Formats: sequence, C-alpha cells, structure tokens
Amino acid sequence: MPLLNAKNNTGRTVYLAAHVLPGLRFKQVIVSSSLHESTRQEHESLAGPRRNKSKLGCRECKAKRVKCDEAYPTCKRCQRQGIVCSSAPRLTQWQIETPWLSLQPNTSVNRRLLQYWLEKVSQTLVIDPENNPFSFPALEYISQSSALLHAIQSVSASHEQYFPANAPIIALEERGKAIACLRKEINQSQHVPYALFLTIMLLALAQSADSDTKEYGKQHLFAARTLINSMLQESSMLTTNDSAVRLCLGMYLYWDMCSSFLVDPCEPQALNLVYISKAVYRMGDWHHPMYGSCSGLLLIIANVGRYCRQILDMPQNRSLVQEAVLEAHLSTWTTTPPNPGLGHLYEAFRNHGLIFLYRSRAHAQSGCLADRDMSEAPESLIQQYAEETVRHLMQIPESSYYLNFQSLPLLTAGSELTESNHFLRDQVRDRFRAIYSLNRFPANLLALQLVEELWDARDSGNPSFWLSHTLQKDWRLLLG
Repeated sequence: MPLLNAKNNTGRTVYLAAHVLPGLRFKQVIVSSSLHESTRQEHESLAGPRRNKSKLGCRECKAKRVKCDEAYPTCKRCQRQGIVCSSAPRLTQWQIETPWLSLQPNTSVNRRLLQYWLEKVSQTLVIDPENNPFSFPALEYISQSSALLHAIQSVSASHEQYFPANAPIIALEERGKAIACLRKEINQSQHVPYALFLTIMLLALAQSADSDTKEYGKQHLFAARTLINSMLQESSMLTTNDSAVRLCLGMYLYWDMCSSFLVDPCEPQALNLVYISKAVYRMGDWHHPMYGSCSGLLLIIANVGRYCRQILDMPQNRSLVQEAVLEAHLSTWTTTPPNPGLGHLYEAFRNHGLIFLYRSRAHAQSGCLADRDMSEAPESLIQQYAEETVRHLMQIPESSYYLNFQSLPLLTAGSELTESNHFLRDQVRDRFRAIYSLNRFPANLLALQLVEELWDARDSGNPSFWLSHTLQKDWRLLLG
C-alpha cells in the first residue's frame, strides 16, 4: 500500500495510508504532542466539495435518498422522470399579527392553517403573488366572517395533504363549520358580500376536489349566481367601480367559464346575462388579480360552453346564427396584455373557445346526416388551433403562476393532437403533472387520464370529443 509521510509539529514523521479503497474514505489524523494538552483534532480530508443536505426537497427525492434541487413546482429529477413532484416553496416569514387574533382568546383560528393559506394556498388563485387580495388583505374579511375563516382552514388542511380521497378529519370539520356559519351570515341583515362570495367559491373548490367525480360544486355555483345577480342588480353605474364588486364578478366569470358546460341544460338558469354583460362592458380592461384583463373573453367562452353543452344534448337545437355570432366574438376580441406570458395565456383561451365550438358543431353534425352544410370547420383548422394552443402554453415557464390557469385549454387542445404530434403530446403530459405539482388539485391528474384515453381512441381510428367522452364516463371535472 503506498504511503505518504508528513511531519508533525514535533518534527516526527507520521505515515498515512494514501491508498483509498473503493467506496471508503479516510480521515487525516493530526496528532498534537503538546506538553499542556493531549487532545486529538480530526479534520475531514475528502475530495470534492461538501454536499449539503436538502431540507426542503420533494418527497420523491427524499424517498430515493437523493439530493433534490428544490426547484418549484417540479424539481429537475422529477421532471426528467416525468413524475409528479411534491416539492414545496419556502414559506415566507409570518409577519402579520392582527389585533383581533390576540384579543379573542376563544377564537377558532388555526394559526398554522391560516398561515399556510396566506403564504401558500392563496397564491394558486392569482397570476401575481405580489397583488393578491385573497392573502393578507383578506384578513379584514376573516375578522368579520367565521364562515370564510373555516372555509379557508378547510381548503388549507386538504391542500397540504394533496386533497386525498379520504379527506383529513380537520378539513371535514372545518367545512361543516363553514357551512353552518354561512347559513347564519346569509340571514343577517348586514353581511359582507365579498366574504360570502369568497366563502361560497372556496366551498365549491373543496367539494370539487373530493373523490366523487360527479361533484363539481353545482349548488355552490348556483348560490354564487344568485349572489352575483343580486350584487349587480343593486349596483349602479358608479358602484360597479367598487373593487370588491369587481373582484367578485371576476371570480364568477372565471368560475363560470370553467363550469358552464358542466351544467345540464335542463337545470334552472339563475344567470342574468344582461346584468353581467353590462357589468363586464363597464369593467373594460380593468386588471383582475385572478386572470388580468380578459373579462370579456371569459364571458364569451362561458357562453360558448353553454351553447356547446346544449347542442351536445340536443343536436336538433343547433343555431347557425348563434354559432356565427359566438365565432365572431371570439375572433374579434382583443386586449393589450401587460406582458408576453399573459398574451400566450389569452390566445390559448381564445383557441380553446374556437376548438370547443368547432368540435361541438362537428359532433352535432355527425349525428344528423341531413345537417351537413358548409359551416363545418375542417379538421385541419381544428388541428392548427390545437397545435398553436399547446405551443402558446409551453411558452409560459413552469415556474410561472400562470400555470394554474392552463388546465382547461390544455385539455381541449391536447385531446385533439394526433399520433404524429408525439412531441407535443409529451409536453402536454409534462405540463399536466407540473400543474398538479403546483396546485395539487386531483382534477388535473384525471384530465391527464382523459387525454390518454382520447389519444388511444384517436390512434385506433375512433376519435371522440373530450366533453362527450367525459359525460359518458359520468365525470364532471372542474378545471382551472
């Protein structure tokens, strides 16, 4: 075995083994022969830089006992392997201590769940975490509404566990308390509309994340419609400029876009399109923290969804005039996005509406042999829009909060990709996993399962419209 020699501070030679066995590293030992101390000091003599342990790594890397780069929402290792990543961003410092929390010793606040909402969960509802009315600004409304507080704590308890099929007991308890408190607050003469609306939306969010694929929070959606109609009916031209009214209206517009096609046409429609259309017109390009300046586009797409569901169930009720109007509204809608990322998201939304309309029309025509006219959009046009949509979405980095709002256009466009577009298909798979890693809503994994089934059917020569396929499975997925 080769030896190295070195001299210690007494001049004596100390021989050290230089040969290192495979997988084995030695520590260099320096012996001090001082007359006043007989301690031994050990120093690491390892080749290469020291590896710091990952404290905030994802569960997948920890299970494999490998270092995680802690990238969010997906670490590089999980991204390479194409698996869901459970990495978590660092929570910011708990900085705000409200007086009402400390002044109420019997308060029902769960500080951990409230902090988790303010610094993590609420960020999934907006495109810019620096402008988030659902985070710390919501504390003002939490102090006035126990229902809102319990709804927030219920969603937080489920979110931190990735919305398991068997919801945590604390989440169910908090949801029950929220519903009980909400009933009382609705009957109060002086209630806070914004707090009521946000509570209703969060209850729908929690319910749609349950294991029941038929449940998309329909009753909560109808309650929100009634509340919005009441708010707009009481609002004059000036009060619509109230930021709370605009926040509620914008939340409803996005919610309606994502669920209008889930509502059965026979269900009672409590939606007053006249009120909402006027309010959206008055809002103009007002920047909503949830989605930006595309309020008008959301309303158009929601109307497309309602119409497509109607002709899907009753093809005989097709209206060429209504289709032409909807198509024209989608094609001519315009706004000035504040940055390229939102521009890509808006174009993806627009294309989603066009693909949805064209595919619904083609599906209805396929069932009516006598209704084959020149208005049918060619398959090549649908394919073109589908590929454009996926490319727009892929221009948005996975680290962007815009990722939370991609599920619906990703499903619509992704389901139309052919076998020759295997590269885009892989991108769709990776993007659905990244979205789930970010917001943890199970509907995103179910949407990926739908896409895979639709691709198999298309490759076998039996293409299917994703909405028709979903309804046949008796699934009602709230995406977005």
